[in-house]
Amino acid sequence: MSRRPIIMINRGSQPYPLCIALRLFKFFIFFSIISIAKTLNDNYEATTIIDNNNDNDDGKVPSTPLRLTAYGINSSSVELSWSEPQHKNGIILGYRVFYMHSNFTEVKTLKKNNETIDFLLNDLKPMTEYKIWVKAFTWKNEGEPSDHIIQKTDVAGPSAPVILNLTCQAHDAIYVYWARPQTFWNSIDYYYIMYRNDQYKKYDEIEIPTTKEHLNSGIIIPNLTMNTIYEIMVCAGTNSTINQHHVVRGNCSQPKTQRVERNCDKTPPLMRRSSEELSTGVIAGMICACIAVMLAITALILWRKCFQTAYCFLDYPPRNVQTHQEWENSKQDGERTAVPVSQYVQHVAALHADGDIGFSKEFELFPKETELYIADNSKSAENQSKNRYGNIIAYDHSRVRLLPCNGSPSNKGQDYINANYIDGWQRARAYIGTQGPLPATIDSFWRMVWEQRVSIIVMITNLVERGRPKCDMYWPKEGTETYGNVQVTLIKEDVMATYTIRTLHIRHMKIKKKKNGSNIGERTVYQYHYTGWPDHGVPDHPLPVLSFIRKSSSANPPSAGPIIVHCSAGVGRTGAYIVIDAMLKQAKSKGEINVFGFLKHIRTQRYSLVQTEEQYIFIHDALQEAIDSGETNIPIDNLLQHVQEMLSPDNNKTDPWNNIEMQYKLVTSWKPKDFNLVSSSKAFNQHKNRNQEIVPIENSRVHLTPKAGIDGSDYINATWFAGFHKNREFILTQHPLNTTIKEFWQMLWDHNAKTIVMLTQCDDNDYPEFWPNEGEELKTDNFRVQLCAIKKTVSGVVLREVVIRSLQDDYELSARIVQGPVNHNGLWPHNDNPKAFVGMIQDFHKEYQNGPIVVMDRYGGIEAALFILLTTLMKQIEFEKSADIYMFAKLLYMKRPGIFRSKEDYVLVYKCLESVLTSKTRVEPDLYTMTNGHVNCINPNESINFKSTTILPTIGGEQHIVGQLPVKNVVGIHEYASVEMPVEYATDYVNNQNHLSHINNERGCPTIDGCADYGDHHILSDNAGLPLRNQNYVNHPGVPGCPGVVSVGGVAPGLPITDPNGYITNGNMRIPPEGMESTCAIIPQ
Repeated sequence: MSRRPIIMINRGSQPYPLCIALRLFKFFIFFSIISIAKTLNDNYEATTIIDNNNDNDDGKVPSTPLRLTAYGINSSSVELSWSEPQHKNGIILGYRVFYMHSNFTEVKTLKKNNETIDFLLNDLKPMTEYKIWVKAFTWKNEGEPSDHIIQKTDVAGPSAPVILNLTCQAHDAIYVYWARPQTFWNSIDYYYIMYRNDQYKKYDEIEIPTTKEHLNSGIIIPNLTMNTIYEIMVCAGTNSTINQHHVVRGNCSQPKTQRVERNCDKTPPLMRRSSEELSTGVIAGMICACIAVMLAITALILWRKCFQTAYCFLDYPPRNVQTHQEWENSKQDGERTAVPVSQYVQHVAALHADGDIGFSKEFELFPKETELYIADNSKSAENQSKNRYGNIIAYDHSRVRLLPCNGSPSNKGQDYINANYIDGWQRARAYIGTQGPLPATIDSFWRMVWEQRVSIIVMITNLVERGRPKCDMYWPKEGTETYGNVQVTLIKEDVMATYTIRTLHIRHMKIKKKKNGSNIGERTVYQYHYTGWPDHGVPDHPLPVLSFIRKSSSANPPSAGPIIVHCSAGVGRTGAYIVIDAMLKQAKSKGEINVFGFLKHIRTQRYSLVQTEEQYIFIHDALQEAIDSGETNIPIDNLLQHVQEMLSPDNNKTDPWNNIEMQYKLVTSWKPKDFNLVSSSKAFNQHKNRNQEIVPIENSRVHLTPKAGIDGSDYINATWFAGFHKNREFILTQHPLNTTIKEFWQMLWDHNAKTIVMLTQCDDNDYPEFWPNEGEELKTDNFRVQLCAIKKTVSGVVLREVVIRSLQDDYELSARIVQGPVNHNGLWPHNDNPKAFVGMIQDFHKEYQNGPIVVMDRYGGIEAALFILLTTLMKQIEFEKSADIYMFAKLLYMKRPGIFRSKEDYVLVYKCLESVLTSKTRVEPDLYTMTNGHVNCINPNESINFKSTTILPTIGGEQHIVGQLPVKNVVGIHEYASVEMPVEYATDYVNNQNHLSHINNERGCPTIDGCADYGDHHILSDNAGLPLRNQNYVNHPGVPGCPGVVSVGGVAPGLPITDPNGYITNGNMRIPPEGMESTCAIIPQ
């Protein structure tokens, strides 16, 4: 029990009030003041005067801090701001700031109690994503956490480049050559050359844009002063990921000096000598030269003999032998033997039970082989610099030995490379597992490729990850490079969303020998470079990895050598690739899978293959997906038949790859958890979603630039999607609400989106126009939006050109909104063949290759998803001559659950693909440059009935538009082109008020049904003609029985029309309409 201080005061008999001043020396002391008075009859009365101990023990804690916001972001710090909790439940002593990255959480404490708190979170790592949240605390309780925010720090400046060469190039120029910085984040985007006369203090500067692949760079600095010493430094810079207009500069190189002088590029003349000295020198030189020539000839003969001995046998490499797989039926680990394919799904489910406890126990059974196998060559002093990581060694008994020149033992260390042979399914030495080459080992790497007759190289790492170099670039960026004795030429580079294929031609510089008329000194090598593996962890889904493994493995010819597989260390991702590939082959060959036995076997061949339990789980999940879905990548020769069988009502197959209902269930089997939808489900974001069932998941949603103090300001209902060639090729979103129009334009601005595909029809209520009217602007805090032009095509497509201009500088973004035609229900596609529209978008987007395509429909659902799928599949068909409908559909669904709301939605994908495959190869007329305008009238009392307007072919040298037109109106037709359209395409334009509305071969005048006739002529032609550009269109009073005719050529009397600028047009001439009052005009296109 704590002691209570007592103050005794004798008041005596004084009548005045008793006052006591107590000075409290500490703020957060809980106290009670009780007055105890003694009365005259010796009784005591206690009265509580003050009691500030309101912090009772009822268990309440402070509620969540409010409005946590990040701002002022740089490479090492983030400024945070938040407001105090609504319910304090005690006196708040301060706050704890939690920040987590790579599953490691740190905390900092702030002892501050204001209504609004600012805090600088520092000591952060560059280019690192942090999860941040805040808790308030009292003297005894820690409060509820705030809503967390995800914030990535900015890049830091690159380290200093190293100047390798500084040379006087001419009397007014210096050549400077430097090496790339060793450390940088994300990329190196600029080099800055700083130079000054050593007599001055101010530096001049040259800015050089570059790319991160540049290893070394050089430049000539011109216009210098002769006989002057210049001091030169080189700095590098990286574009900020936070502010696209800011470059983060790094440290500069050590300054070096060079004097500029006349004739510095010429070799100085030799000193003259006397004739006696010269003759003696000449004689001695001739003797030495003769001896040197003789020695050179002898060395050449010996070298050729040595070389041919060394490389002749490479024409006949030993074949890979078939070996008995002892690991297949190993029972030394109890029940861990091969699992039949029919039981494998249940087997994986059992391992996943109870928080993946089965995987944990199984992974722990793998022995630590470090002490079991010898790796003396890796540990020797001359080879340690050849290892990328000191703890990743190559076992001696399975290492790849580089061949000596003449078959005799080579110098110590000359045959070493950190690489091991690894067995595959029923094939010994099917793979070579190795590390990512270092600058000092690139020559050895290509020597190994040549000696082992490698045809396929599999690379599963990026050159730089999280700002750290993981692998050095061992192939030429373009053209030809020579590495040791191997010359490598980049033939082509095909870039896909998750991987790149490089075709490389290699030639051994020392082999001239031909065999059977072919040059054995040249080969073709294919590098399959997987770029979609994240910086840490494993991929989100195994389908792209499975597709990559199948394609790269099947590309290796049977007669070729091992597949080289490498990541950075050559053990983690490398092991995952090898295990999945081998187990797919075992499942296909024997109908069973033995992951544990195979991995245990190959771990005796290379150290620590499959490094983490997470990778081990991923292998099992990938194999389960392969068993569930089957082979879904269908070759083009069988594709149409496969699609039609899937759509057949008589299809009673039960395999998911042969039954569309089973495949639909598999595509939509994944259900998001609450943490997947954390942003879209927050109260301040829910009103931004048109449909709460079609929202983006957290790891693929599109982020906006957040605004300080505004909850949810970084949220928009939009999702990133990969296409065939790019990882972030599409943004799928809903039609903007009235309240989210500015956020939509912010998304385009933030992510440089220049092509918007609009698959909705606007109305005044649910689907508003989100662009400004002509002559008006839509303004935000950072930019303004203007509508520049509208054009309409013969197929009903509306093109709107807009420009977004910055309010801070002169930067602007030009964009194009392409509104596709919809059917009578307002849905896309509007007909049975969307191929032409999809192709047209791709043609438009060629101008804007550096930004994503934004695709919108009503809710960001099936119509937009269908467009993305068809675009991706058409590209895959064109490039690979195959299509994987299931893979792309499932990846789409897993990033935006709800896009397929019924089996009918999924069936629509197959139906549209069937129409693409069966459509004729003929393309429609140019829909953009040959623009068809429209006829319209601005007089509300004399409107044109478009439903009865028909375009006739040229008859008797005159072309007509027949319809119910007002007799006295001036009719304007804008931007017509001469186009012939096959009748089979006419259905695309039926019921489109701006275009051809009806074709009829019946005789009669224009009626509400739209039939048309002129004299004794009928519409019997196979082609319907459209009006000609720059013609004089006039309005005639009509022909007998017909309300009115607009004719071309001015044969009949009538009034001339006006162009969009109000000028009277007469063919190619324009006359100002002075004094002319027109009642109809052109609607701008």
